[in-house]
Amino acid sequence: MKTDSNDYEVRIWYSPEPGDECFVAQVLNLPGIMAHGDTREAAAREIETALQLALAAYAEMGKSPPVPKNRAAVALGSRGGSVRTAAKRLAAKRNGARGGRPRKRPSAAVA
Repeated sequence: MKTDSNDYEVRIWYSPEPGDECFVAQVLNLPGIMAHGDTREAAAREIETALQLALAAYAEMGKSPPVPKNRAAVALGSRGGSVRTAAKRLAAKRNGARGGRPRKRPSAAVA
């Protein structure tokens, strides 16, 4: 499997630390790959560049980068979202009867 930069999970958060005051981006499976920017979008652009450079460095050295792990897929197990349980079947039946996915109910106004 050829690894692509889009396969990796990236976290972006705001660092309010004095002197930082910027958005920080980190590739979860490659802890040393981090970037920052004044906006979330700038941090996303910078981390994309950093990740592409890191993957190019792995290829240049003839090494395989760490396998990207999507935390949601890992939590679901090897069969992913196709696992059928009684609870899932019941939820699907109820949602189908209501015309699709459940909707959030509007909260009542506080008096």
